[in-house]
Amino acid sequence: MKEKDRFILDIKRLGINGEGIGFYNKLAIFVKDAIPGEGIEVEVTKVLPNMAYAKALTIKNKSNARVLPECPYYSRCGACQVMHIDYQKMGEFKRDAVIEAIKRYTKINPKRFEIKQTILAQEPYHYRNKATLVVRKDKGMNAISMIEEGTNRSFAVDSCLVQDELINKINQKIIELSNELKIKTLGDDNYSWRYLVTRVTKATRESLVCLVVYKYDDEIKNFAKKLLESKICDSLYININNDSKTHEIFGTDTIHIGGKNSVIEMIGKYKFNIYPTTFFQLNTKQTEVLYERVKKAAKLTHQERVLDAYCGVGTIASYLANVSKEVIGIEYNKESIVAAKENLKLNKIKNISFYQGDTAKLLLELIKKDINFDVAVFDPPRTGLGKDIIDTLLKTNIKRIVYVSCNPATLAKDLALLTEKYNIRYIEPIDMFPNTSHVESITLLDLKK
Repeated sequence: MKEKDRFILDIKRLGINGEGIGFYNKLAIFVKDAIPGEGIEVEVTKVLPNMAYAKALTIKNKSNARVLPECPYYSRCGACQVMHIDYQKMGEFKRDAVIEAIKRYTKINPKRFEIKQTILAQEPYHYRNKATLVVRKDKGMNAISMIEEGTNRSFAVDSCLVQDELINKINQKIIELSNELKIKTLGDDNYSWRYLVTRVTKATRESLVCLVVYKYDDEIKNFAKKLLESKICDSLYININNDSKTHEIFGTDTIHIGGKNSVIEMIGKYKFNIYPTTFFQLNTKQTEVLYERVKKAAKLTHQERVLDAYCGVGTIASYLANVSKEVIGIEYNKESIVAAKENLKLNKIKNISFYQGDTAKLLLELIKKDINFDVAVFDPPRTGLGKDIIDTLLKTNIKRIVYVSCNPATLAKDLALLTEKYNIRYIEPIDMFPNTSHVESITLLDLKK
């Protein structure tokens, strides 16, 4: 097989980025926007030793799950990958992704425990409570932009179908004001403004805006002053990121310009302060569903000491506190720990302690001090737990582990190691990011007798 070859390919499953996957002489071929069950005439675009890529030419056998994407930018934008698939059917594919990862990365038989149906979101659109967007010139005018799929290029958009509608409205007002003031952005010589970060809370409908700038000059100071006067948002910050080579959004200096110091979000009855750089789940309503399932899996009876690893600003810890004897949260990010302690006071919770540092090291230190845990909840980044933490866990006798994963591949690899000492009771996928290929799940493990 070589580039430009054409043939009919039967699509068998979805890849982790939402591509359809078919096989040609046992070689996996990835096809953008293809759906399992479809027969597609493809043209090979790239051949690698262990895989190939192809583009769809003609759909010979269309899937009943294929729908017309509602977003006008879908064909260009890389933010959503599966808007062309019926939402109910996509829930099945996300469950399949978990099963496929276990088969691929482990010797575990996924039929030996329950893999539940995916919990779908009630609102598959306008669910995101935060937008981080490039601001640049388009036809001589400032515009918010999305990154074009598979490139570093951006293109102008008026709004985004998965962002909170209030975010879209706020962003448009800010862009209009920036054009009136002729604020320099990417594409201008000697520009100042780089990114627009906008948050809107679902509970209180408060808004926080942060302008990420290359330099905090008189032009930006005047822009910020006019933004405050216009009362477009409830809280306004400036973040200075003067590293032109970094791919990080935020720089080290964040300045509160005016309005509220923070905005309040709620999960269930618990309140949380949100700042510009605070990590917080992007889908607030589905997060409450997720935490309820975590609480159910943990089976707490007010008698347990609970570990909340990767605790962030203490959202899961707070949610479990009223059914636990004690909760201890561990988080590496210093700013998050500061916010977590603020949230304890905000919610008047007295049975949570937070520790800042590396999870594996701190867990060992706590155990050496005879601080043992009955239940541990882990919500790690996409890289998963990793061998150091798992090695530490295998030295403990924690009775029950609730593992919240955002990556089926790393989940599977971690489960392969954890099953040395733990049984998998079930895995429950939950769709935190509708219209994307991302798969979140909750795995319950208990100690082997």
